Amino acid sequence: MRISPRSLLALRPLPKAAIAEQESFSIYIHWPYCLSKCTYCNFNKYVDPNVDNECMERSLVTELETELAHWSLDQKSRPVRSVYFGGGTPSLARPSMFKSVLSTLDRLCYLSQNTEISMEGNPSSTTSIETLQSLRDIGINRYSLGVQSFQDHILKDLGRDHTPSSALRSLLDARSVWPGRVSMDLIMGHAGQTLEDWTKELRFAMDVVDNHLSLYHLTVEPGTVLHKHVTQGRTVLPDSDLATDMYEATIKLTSEAGFEHYEVSNFARNGAYSKHNSGHWQGIDYLGIGPGAHGRVLDPRSRQRVRTYNIRDPAGWMGQCAEQGSGRRRTAAIDPEESKQELVVLGMRTKRGIEHERFRQLTGQELLKYLDADATRSSIAAGLVTLTSQTLSPTEKGMAVADELVARLIP
Repeated sequence: MRISPRSLLALRPLPKAAIAEQESFSIYIHWPYCLSKCTYCNFNKYVDPNVDNECMERSLVTELETELAHWSLDQKSRPVRSVYFGGGTPSLARPSMFKSVLSTLDRLCYLSQNTEISMEGNPSSTTSIETLQSLRDIGINRYSLGVQSFQDHILKDLGRDHTPSSALRSLLDARSVWPGRVSMDLIMGHAGQTLEDWTKELRFAMDVVDNHLSLYHLTVEPGTVLHKHVTQGRTVLPDSDLATDMYEATIKLTSEAGFEHYEVSNFARNGAYSKHNSGHWQGIDYLGIGPGAHGRVLDPRSRQRVRTYNIRDPAGWMGQCAEQGSGRRRTAAIDPEESKQELVVLGMRTKRGIEHERFRQLTGQELLKYLDADATRSSIAAGLVTLTSQTLSPTEKGMAVADELVARLIP
C-alpha cells in the first residue's frame, strides 16, 4: 500500500466519541546508522558501510507489529499523535523503510491529517530534492535538519560531514518541500566561540530558518572524543558566564524574529511546535521501536505504566526480532515517585508548564500537595513560576534556571 498525504487525509474519520475513548500516543522509530560519528555525540549510533537495509526494514516492521499488539495499541480507537524517525541518520535509510513502517501503522492504527510524521536528516544525506519529495509523498510531513553550525571550522571540530553551503542548500530544499514544517538544529558554546560569533551566526540563521529552531549548548558527554579532549585540556569550552550571555542573546534574538520560546532549547513561530516532543514532555505514552529505543507505555494487564528498553546493538536487535518478534530486552515499572518527578522536571522546562489535572490523572495526587509548599511560594514571589487554576508554569526567568528550580520544588 502506498501512503501519501492524500491517502492520510482520505482515511475515514472515526466518531469523536470513539476517538476520545483513549488518549493518543506517539511512536519513536530509531535508525541507528550514520556516515561518521560526531565528536560530541553519545547516541546509540553506528558507522557501517554494509548496512543490511532489507533486514533492518523487515525487523522494524516485525517489532512494530509485535509491540503494538503486546501493549494493545493496535486499535483504531486510539489515535496516533505523532511518529518520529530519529537516529542515527534516518535520511540514510531507503524510502521503502518509511513506506513499510507507515503502511503498517496505517493498517493497524488510526492515522489522520493531524498525525505529525517527522524524520531527522543531515545535510550530507539530504542531497536530492526528488528524494525529499518522495518522502513527502510517502507520508513524512515534518523534517528536522541537523545543521549544528554554519561555520566551517566548527563543523570540522564537531566531526560533521557537511559544509555550510550544503547545509544551506539542504535547508532551502527541505523548506520548498515542507513549507512551514521544517526544523533546524544549531549548537552554541564551541571552543573559542565568542558572544559576537554566536550572535552573528544566529542572525544569519534567522534569515534562512523556517518556523522551528532547536538551539543547544554544546555538552560534554562521557565516552565521546570531545570528552577526551576536554579532559586532556586540548579543548576549552566557554565558561558559565559566557554561556549565560549566549543563552540570553538567543532569547532576545529569537523573540525579535517572532519565535516563541516554548521549551528550554526549542523555539517556534506560527504555532509550529513539535507535537512529538511536546507529547513526551506532557507525559503522553510513546512506543520505542528499533535498536536502543526506549518507550513509556501503559501495560494493559497490570494497568501500570512501564518503561521499555531495546537491545542496543543492531545485529543483536535484528536477531531477536527474527526469533521473538521484538528486540525488547527489558521492561521496568515506573515508580509513582519517579513519575511525579519526571512530570515536574519536564514541565519546568516548558512554557506550558504542568497542568494540575494532567498531574492528578497520571499520579493520583494533587500537584501543589506534592511540591514543597515553601519553595513553591518563594518561586512565585521571585518571579520564577506562575500559578493559575490550570497550570504551574515557569516564567522566562524560571526556564533559564530550570534545573535549580526543579531541585527546589521537588521535596
